[in-house]
Amino acid sequence: MLNLDPAKLLVIAVVAVILLGPDRLPQVARQVGGFWRTFNDYRHRMESQVRDSMPDLPSSAEIARLTRSPSALLDHLSTMGTDSGKEAAPIPIAARPASPTPEPVLPADPVLPGDPVLPGDPGLN
Repeated sequence: MLNLDPAKLLVIAVVAVILLGPDRLPQVARQVGGFWRTFNDYRHRMESQVRDSMPDLPSSAEIARLTRSPSALLDHLSTMGTDSGKEAAPIPIAARPASPTPEPVLPADPVLPGDPVLPGDPGLN
């Protein structure tokens, strides 16, 4: 997530000691720890509520893995609705039912005073 190596942590600690001083540092560290604990408790409660309402939801690690690879996510979503564990076979284009697609109807432009009127203009009706 943050990718903090030991050198970065040392720089953060030195800056914190310089800015806060050695007497206020333990108090601030306790407050930050309390906020972090409260945040984690809230996150765990929210996750458990979501999992209770959607029991077939994959684990958080699986979701994170799938979001890193869009094609894996699409593959997973395409197989989620099948009853068996087997992958759904794609329907060939020739076997798909033809769905009539209506032509889009564009609104007629209003005829404004001073516009030239051409014969057969839809604005004449």
